[in-house]
Amino acid sequence: MVKEPGLKRDLEKYLTFIEDTVEEKRLKLEKDLTFIEELIRGVDTATPEWTATGRPEEKAFLYEIVVNKWNEIDVRKWDYFARDCHYLGIPNSFDHRCLLKSARVCDVDGRNHICFRDKVADNVYDMFHTRYTLYLQAYQHKIVNIIEDKIVEAFLEAQTTHAIFPISERLSPDEMTKFIKLTDHIFEEILYSTDDKLKGARKELEDVVRRRLPKCVGETRITEDEAKAKAEAEGEAEEKVFERNWKEAVDEWNKRHPTVFLDKKDFHTEVITLDYNKNGENPINRVYFYKKKEPTKGYKIKKYEVSSLLPEEFTERVGRVNYTKNSDEEEKDAKECFKWWRLGKCVIQVYDKEEFKGNSYCITGDYPPLVRCGIEVVRSCKVIRGVWKLYEGHDYNEPHYLLKEGVYRNPAAWGSTKPAQSLKSVTFKIQLYGEEDFEDPMHETTVDCSSVEDQFAMNAVHSCKVIGGVWKLCEG
Repeated sequence: MVKEPGLKRDLEKYLTFIEDTVEEKRLKLEKDLTFIEELIRGVDTATPEWTATGRPEEKAFLYEIVVNKWNEIDVRKWDYFARDCHYLGIPNSFDHRCLLKSARVCDVDGRNHICFRDKVADNVYDMFHTRYTLYLQAYQHKIVNIIEDKIVEAFLEAQTTHAIFPISERLSPDEMTKFIKLTDHIFEEILYSTDDKLKGARKELEDVVRRRLPKCVGETRITEDEAKAKAEAEGEAEEKVFERNWKEAVDEWNKRHPTVFLDKKDFHTEVITLDYNKNGENPINRVYFYKKKEPTKGYKIKKYEVSSLLPEEFTERVGRVNYTKNSDEEEKDAKECFKWWRLGKCVIQVYDKEEFKGNSYCITGDYPPLVRCGIEVVRSCKVIRGVWKLYEGHDYNEPHYLLKEGVYRNPAAWGSTKPAQSLKSVTFKIQLYGEEDFEDPMHETTVDCSSVEDQFAMNAVHSCKVIGGVWKLCEG
């Protein structure tokens, strides 16, 4: 009986210790869960103020492993690079083991970052080039984007009927029970349904399954000057500028082709961005390296220290035009319109009689035979734009004659005694070199350039190669 008060005190102390331990472990668990969430979401480790709460600032390098928001070098990419390149049959020149072997934590301005040995800098470029290749050939492939658009249209239409879960809603983190229901079964539920309310959505998915898809009539690289200048001047997004330019080209095409009509409603345009990283900048700018003699100090290196053969730009925009109807003849006309629009807009007005008489047709594309124009031969013509080759025989059989812009009243005007039976436009392309004997730097263009210094950062053109067309070089 004498010892009971002491036992009670000991028991109370023990229970208090247990409660404190459980509370401490609970707090530690909550901190670990926060850390895991931050690893998945990503934390920018280069911000002046430390924003993460799962780990202190001295552990900053831990946030550069899974999702690296600073320079985008992380194991998440290495994982899907290996997987997707393998299954898509795309060559992968990037060796993640090389970076792993050289990776170490170094001090950079008082904060610990993951740095790599300076001699593996070229492998860093290989990694980002692999990313670019995957987006070009797979993730942003024209057919992939077309199918994605069809599926989105189907889901959005089905959603308006309330027949399926409203997938466009933004789910909060505590609505996981709804999130886990967003599986592929939604696609099949719509595809195999008999509900009349889902008829429109069902047709969209049937088009995907049966490959009744819009056709891409053309894609083109959009120069930075072309995109930004118009977007800034007109206060519109680049996508809208590209769409309007295409519609204007269709209107002009229809005016020049009275027997052909392309409906602007039958086309859908898109502009995609392809780049080495999300910032669209030189990826080496955000990577720290260390030297063999200074393995604990991180620093940055310049692009020229890696190689002089690296690209000047690390982002590009690609414009695409898709034809949404199912007509082979109109699709062919649309492809010719796109080619004419983006490759110099070569235009020639041809006549089957001399002195610009008889049947006439405005041509913007190649014609091995002239039957589609409604005429069989060309006896006079007006070259409105570009350079054309006129052939005396069908299917571009020699002899041929090169016609610049101007009027040609009869075959003698272009040096022949016979009318032309086929013709093609000359593609314009020229390679410009900053040094004689075709020594680098080299730049290639298919359009006019009022200043090589402004457009290509060249002092002057010292040699060139004309790949196609006729070019005029001016000293001024």
